Amino acid sequence: MKRLSLLALTLAVLLPAADASAQQTLYRQKKYFGPIPLNALSVNVGFIDGPDPEYLTDHLIDWAGQRGGSESWSDWATSFYARVQYQRQITPNHVITGSANFSYLSADAAGDYFTQTDPVVYLTTERTLKVYLLSFDAGFEYYLVKPEVRQMAPYVGGGFSAFIPLERLETTMRTESGAVFDNPSETASENSVEVGLHGEFGLVYFISNRYAAGFEGRYQKSQSKFTIHGGNFDIDYSGLTLSLVIQYFF
Repeated sequence: MKRLSLLALTLAVLLPAADASAQQTLYRQKKYFGPIPLNALSVNVGFIDGPDPEYLTDHLIDWAGQRGGSESWSDWATSFYARVQYQRQITPNHVITGSANFSYLSADAAGDYFTQTDPVVYLTTERTLKVYLLSFDAGFEYYLVKPEVRQMAPYVGGGFSAFIPLERLETTMRTESGAVFDNPSETASENSVEVGLHGEFGLVYFISNRYAAGFEGRYQKSQSKFTIHGGNFDIDYSGLTLSLVIQYFF
């Protein structure tokens, strides 16, 4: 009797277990992913640091000093950066890319000077240098390991860029009484298209065959000219970008 009871208990445990193992569970369905598709869109959001307008700002400081005044400029601080990129896999490790990048750079200044007119007028100045920096990249990326679902994949890349800086120098001048002094030559803007280079490195985790996330570092190199007071002054847009990355494969 004890043996029959033991046998019945064993069958009661083994039969449901065998039946469950023969069926495809929901958990196993979630674990399975197909191959990673050849095309991807990615979005980067982060910060850029390094671009420098010192040749222009040094000139404006000297210009005020030559007129008996002074001018003090803030630095271009770490600024917002965003990127949208298309990727096409040509081998499991080799990818060609095209992307559009945007960053916003801004610096402020306060100063004073004396006009070179008769009568001489003492003026205070407030300046803001803004740049809306657009760039379009064509490049190549190489994954150091073959991308696989639920794995980390480091990569390096680089290529050429077309930079489009939209530069704005806004200046407000006031007399000692606080009245606005009209001097339109001190407000200037310039747009141009410049050639540049970029290199990048990153690490992404493939969550599934549709989604991946990680981080990227990117170094860009380019510069442009800004014209004021009869001279052209370099603005350097070389800098390092650090950003978070989200990718969608299709």
